[in-house]
Amino acid sequence: MKRCTESFTIWPDGAPVAFVAGQLVDDKHPILKTHKHLFAEPQASAGQPPRGQLRPTEQATADPGERRALTPPGSATGAQAAESDKAFDPGEHNAPEVLTYLKQADEEERARVLAAEAAGRNRKGILGDATE
Repeated sequence: MKRCTESFTIWPDGAPVAFVAGQLVDDKHPILKTHKHLFAEPQASAGQPPRGQLRPTEQATADPGERRALTPPGSATGAQAAESDKAFDPGEHNAPEVLTYLKQADEEERARVLAAEAAGRNRKGILGDATE
């Protein structure tokens, strides 16, 4: 992979093709034959994956008959996935946090959290408000 060092546009066959600073292209991309001086090896920095884990930009549309694999916005990875998979435990939160969570929870989740609260800390401020 190569990273574009500065933005530029070329006009092959009369149609503009833009390259944006920071954009990744494959090592075999034809633009490297004519504009190699505008590309460099990607450098990993804070918040970026190491060189071996770089991925090209997702294709905006699928070719006719092709299906795209989508990555949902905000999908969790690694430690975030483990944290998001962990069920809400009312015993780890204060009463206002639990009540806020219960307001946005669906009926099944609400019943689960209330049962956990009753079996755990059994706070009247939470269980009393649950019947309203």
